[in-house]
Amino acid sequence: MGGYGQYCPIALAAEVFAQRWTPIIIRNLALGCVHFGDILEGAPGLSRSVLAQRLHTLQRDGVVERRSSGRTTEYALTEMGRELGDICFTLGAWGARWREVAPGDQDPYLALWTLSRLIDPASLPRPRVVVRFDVRRSRAPHHLWLLLDRTGNEVCVETPGFPDDGVVTTDVSSLVRWCAGRLGLAAARESREMALAAPPWLERELARWGRLSPYAGVEPARSPQPVS
Repeated sequence: MGGYGQYCPIALAAEVFAQRWTPIIIRNLALGCVHFGDILEGAPGLSRSVLAQRLHTLQRDGVVERRSSGRTTEYALTEMGRELGDICFTLGAWGARWREVAPGDQDPYLALWTLSRLIDPASLPRPRVVVRFDVRRSRAPHHLWLLLDRTGNEVCVETPGFPDDGVVTTDVSSLVRWCAGRLGLAAARESREMALAAPPWLERELARWGRLSPYAGVEPARSPQPVS
């Protein structure tokens, strides 16, 4: 991507930030992703080759640092990158206020993946928590498991091999809004958008998780009325 050839600081910043996929990569790094595969998992549609190119460019620009130890390679935001990460989340708050998510862009896996990155395993009341989500679709439910463990969190598309601590039944839109902090658990249950089969301790955790999104307190703007 060529530069704008301008002295304007906005143009200079856009040369780093405004490439396709770069904000998503920075977001994933800010959410704690350190491995190439982790970053890729949280960016459906991003190819391995493009991710490698973007990471190389971000390293060159001083936004990301690459650490290697034997066969293990990790990526992390530098001081410059962390500041850019804050800007990324500020941009997200603007998007939460002014933009609406199209139905086709509502991805239950990505919503749970993002939520899993926000949950601190050290805050869990048990060493391991497994929640099954039965997501209603056009025909049969789509099953996803949120596996939270002191060694790390993940989203599984097949049973992880541990007993379910609880089951949440919902639809795609309600799940995405709950993960984004736009739909409270109590309200979702009252409106029957979500149904729970879970012990009280897990109900409390689910209510807490639904408030973890950095955009949970962002009120959507009212759509302007057309002028007659």
